[in-house]
Amino acid sequence: MNKRLLPVLLLSALLPAGALLSACSTTGAAQESAAAAAPCTIAEGSDANGALLQAAKEGDAKNARCLLAGGANANTADGEGFTALMLAAGRGHTAIVKNLIDKGAQPNTAYKDGTTALMTAAASGYTDAARLLLERGANINAANDKGATALSIAALQGHADTVRLLIAQGANVNAVITKGKAAGHTPLAIAQANGHTAIVEMLRAAGAK
Repeated sequence: MNKRLLPVLLLSALLPAGALLSACSTTGAAQESAAAAAPCTIAEGSDANGALLQAAKEGDAKNARCLLAGGANANTADGEGFTALMLAAGRGHTAIVKNLIDKGAQPNTAYKDGTTALMTAAASGYTDAARLLLERGANINAANDKGATALSIAALQGHADTVRLLIAQGANVNAVITKGKAAGHTPLAIAQANGHTAIVEMLRAAGAK
């Protein structure tokens, strides 16, 4: 099979890789108290929700916590429809993912093409963010409008650790792409087409066909 067969699944092109968040020195109520006491950073011409989206992109956990404590909408989305949760998950900002969900962000809120926060984490191989989303109720077998699941996407991108997590958590290893050039392909076929041999072995061991 052509290794360039699956461009319709390259969701990671939407998700510039981000640096891991640094550990915070305070936790729980102390964090929120400190956040509420200090002014949040809001760019000129923006508002709290816009600042939250920016913090989610940049991994600014402190400002995100401050904004959420001050009432910013945890389910806010940008003009394209990407939620703060999707942006944070797709960049591996796990602390922000946790804070957003704690403040009411819906783990299964989807982009207009059906892409979920779990898919954005899977596309970039952020296994910790994916694990947290699953723990908080993300639908492991949700599919976008082409039928791609988080497992399909992780298999395409070669993120073995994320594939391992998704298999362990019960992802459907035989989910089939329904539309586009990759229609009819399973995660196993996708991994084979892209030369991800370790993932092929994992999927076969899990009963993939």
